[in-house]
Amino acid sequence: MKEIVNEHPLRPIILQFEFDKPQMEFEKKGLDAHYLMHDLTWDMLQQLKAHNQALEEVDLGIAELDYMLLPLEQDLDILEVFLQIQDPSVLPFDEKDGEGEINIDLGSFYESVRQHNKKLQELHAEMLRENQWFEQHFDMIYEKESWIDSDLWNDIHQIYRNYLQAQVDIVTLDRDQEEFRGTLSEVFDYQDGYREYGEAIFEAYTRLHERSEKNYRRAEVVNEALNKMQR
Repeated sequence: MKEIVNEHPLRPIILQFEFDKPQMEFEKKGLDAHYLMHDLTWDMLQQLKAHNQALEEVDLGIAELDYMLLPLEQDLDILEVFLQIQDPSVLPFDEKDGEGEINIDLGSFYESVRQHNKKLQELHAEMLRENQWFEQHFDMIYEKESWIDSDLWNDIHQIYRNYLQAQVDIVTLDRDQEEFRGTLSEVFDYQDGYREYGEAIFEAYTRLHERSEKNYRRAEVVNEALNKMQR
């Protein structure tokens, strides 16, 4: 028996062989399937990690735009009260605060609205790309259950069925397969975490988008009211 170690980036593949036997086609096909499973799983893990990182960037963008809305909403409350669009009770001031003077630079206010909308559109493009990959990936998982085609498992099974004719030691192949299944399970766990994170991010983006559109409409109404006052 000779031990062969393949230092695959996913995990080391360690098998023993009897090279005095000829390698049959079924064994070559089965071993190729075993190695390909590792390639496919490593590739998928890298994709999941890359898209998870992209979701983290979207998450940061959502937090930034949520934060940017706070002063805009405060200015809108004040402007709407001034223009009698809303009742003064919407303002969080007491009597003493109400006696003070409030100044809002309208140019800066509308520039902030424009900048927010620009950033939201940029974030929407990123979110859309990630959502499309997310949907396509889990549609594939729903249909096939895995990125590993069932025929590959069948190819490996042929070695077990004809192990007496195989070069590879069936005990080491079985051990290696079991260890691979453990690694595969870890990648599925990572995928589950990615799914939960993605769903949370897309829901957060929907809330941000709805909140933003509501405030853009409020800004339009305020702008119309101000224009009427200037006529």
